Amino acid sequence: MNKIRNILFLTTAIFMLGFVFFSCSTAKKAESFYHPADFDPSASICFIWTTDFYEIVPKLAGIISQKDKVSLFVKENADRKNIQLILNKYESNLGNIDFVPLKWIPANAWLRDFGPVYLVSDQGNKKLVNFLYFRSRLKFVDQIAEKQNIPLTQVSLNSTGGSREINGKGTAILVESHELLENKPKSKEVIEAELKNALHLEKIIWLKQGIPQDDGQFAGPIYQDIYPNGVNGHVDEFCRFVDAQTVLISSVSDAEAASHPILAEAKKRLDENYRILMESTDQDGTKLNVIQVPFAPLLLFEQRTPQGKRKTAAVTSYMNFIVTNSLVILPSYMDVAVDSNREAFQAKENEVIRIFQEVFPSKEIIPVPAYDLNRFSGGFHCISINKP
Repeated sequence: MNKIRNILFLTTAIFMLGFVFFSCSTAKKAESFYHPADFDPSASICFIWTTDFYEIVPKLAGIISQKDKVSLFVKENADRKNIQLILNKYESNLGNIDFVPLKWIPANAWLRDFGPVYLVSDQGNKKLVNFLYFRSRLKFVDQIAEKQNIPLTQVSLNSTGGSREINGKGTAILVESHELLENKPKSKEVIEAELKNALHLEKIIWLKQGIPQDDGQFAGPIYQDIYPNGVNGHVDEFCRFVDAQTVLISSVSDAEAASHPILAEAKKRLDENYRILMESTDQDGTKLNVIQVPFAPLLLFEQRTPQGKRKTAAVTSYMNFIVTNSLVILPSYMDVAVDSNREAFQAKENEVIRIFQEVFPSKEIIPVPAYDLNRFSGGFHCISINKP
């Protein structure tokens, strides 16, 4: 009888040990999602099809499609033949361009801000996150989730793609002034907790303010009668990850700061952000490698508004670049240089290209004129999304 009891006890113990081991193994295999970085491998670079902004989308599609894939969101009833004619004008490789027809597309090219936010799992699956910043455009992402058969999570937080910079390992950089303004009355702590939960982040680095030109368009002049033309300080206008531990940040020289009050204000803000980054660590507690990059030229133009004409600072930036598997599309300002500043513009751009070649040694750096787009409040990164 004792033998039978011992056998039953031993059998039960083995079963329980096996159950515990199996449960632990299963828990370890639970799917874990992360937010990829722009510099991670991409399936394609996505744009909303438009010929606005001096045909910048077909121009960029033509450049990128020479080596990498491009996805164009188009209306279902769009004239594909006409689109292809325009793309051919820019020597596009149509074999590398994928058309994504949708029933409804917003009349807005700034895809980075309201477009799909992709999360990827360690098992290769994807899911989409949608924020509330552009409430009227939520159904745009719904269509993409349905078309690509990807689960969609809705988050009750105002957040745009240009306001978040991600290193792909669990760290994000945000701008405090922007997030607090767009998410009133939420505190920084609440915003951080919600964003970490939504995007599976471990660490958030808080910078203070964006560049003056990117202040809100209705915030009043930034100096005398010169107005900003931005969106309250997006991080992608001055600070970007180029690998998991390396950050580029715009920098204004003493000579530039002395040349104009707007540049002096930019220097003050950027120097403060630089100090924060130098004291920051990533999700693993490792210090960041912070590299300063020359500040893009300050360019002013006359803007027509309902109240009349006003002097406006374009949101120029070398940081608003696109990175693909093979290329870096770098904003250039040589097309607007004049005899009096051409040498200075060229010297600055040469230094920027040198830095980008150093941090992206395997990619081709392609300077592309950006000023015409900058006058409309953003840049190349703002109108694109990297699809993982």
